Amino acid sequence: MKHRESELLRSLHAEAEKKNWKKDRRTRLGLEEVWAAFRRVPHRNPQGEYEPLVLAQHLHALEQSKHLAQFKQRTQDKISLPLGIWLEPTAAPKPPAPPMPAWHPDIYWLADEWETATAKQRAGYTAVNAWLMSAPDLFRVPQRERALEIFGRCGDEDDFLMPEKTLDSLRSGPLFGDPTRLHHVLRTFTTHPPLLSEHFIEEVGDGYYQRIGTGDLLLVVENSATWWSIVNTLPAGHRLGYVAWGLGGTFRASINTLAAKHAVTEIRYFGDLDLSGLRIPYAAAHTAHQRGLPAVTPAKQLYTALLHLGLPRKAKEPPAAEQEATELTDWLPGPLRSKAASLLKQGRRLAQEWVGYRYLTRTDDWHSDVI
Repeated sequence: MKHRESELLRSLHAEAEKKNWKKDRRTRLGLEEVWAAFRRVPHRNPQGEYEPLVLAQHLHALEQSKHLAQFKQRTQDKISLPLGIWLEPTAAPKPPAPPMPAWHPDIYWLADEWETATAKQRAGYTAVNAWLMSAPDLFRVPQRERALEIFGRCGDEDDFLMPEKTLDSLRSGPLFGDPTRLHHVLRTFTTHPPLLSEHFIEEVGDGYYQRIGTGDLLLVVENSATWWSIVNTLPAGHRLGYVAWGLGGTFRASINTLAAKHAVTEIRYFGDLDLSGLRIPYAAAHTAHQRGLPAVTPAKQLYTALLHLGLPRKAKEPPAAEQEATELTDWLPGPLRSKAASLLKQGRRLAQEWVGYRYLTRTDDWHSDVI
């Protein structure tokens, strides 16, 4: 933009501010106000040209650069001028990029992306960099489990409220927008939940229940990544008949699909430790009792591991009242109740993905939940 056009735009803004212009929306100036703004421009016409022509040229240039729009209605003079203009909203100046971290060799190339990255991308890059700098265990794990490890330990709680789900939505930029590169950098792989259909398919599974063996035990897992990790690390001697993916809160209803032919005599559940994560089995247990189904009981060792391994984070729900915290955690094994109730009352949560593929592969402490 040329100097005098810039000065005219500044003067037009000053004229609009007399009308209490809100800069985040368009505002209208009549031709008399436009002339008033033009006449305040220093050295507006050094060549002594015909002033309507000079003003018309400046308005055309400012319209071309998207700073204003001229009315279609125009004067009938030799040099036609608009009867008014619309001043376009002014974009807030882009804040300068914060200082870059010292990059880990695996992602040093992100230095070239820092200036143009969004705030969300920068927060993601910073968390990934901090994780790499911590000399982490690079055992390959499902992507959601790694997301929880990275953004749950190295990310700000306000930036990553549900850290295990960060990479479900952060999919832009040269790192997060490239799945192959992302898997390589984070040492992750994609897992897929069981197939969905309307009917119970014993041989394949229907998104609620997966036939695992011939036993009489049903294990229900709230989230799909943990479902995959448990199914792929089961000990040879388990007594499971099925492992169910609870599809979050839908287990409250899907428990009604159990029938005598499934030969389930015991139901164990493992999910997030937060208000919604405990309300699910609590409600399902009530349904099971009403329908004469086997009781829904907690997977004791998996919950014990979650309280030991997990780093509590801010929950999406407000802190629980004393009565509800006590009521929900009474469903858990006695030794875990106090710590779990304290978590709920503080408005904190533990995502079940803390008990991940790496832990399940390397220890047999949890096998008592499936035998």
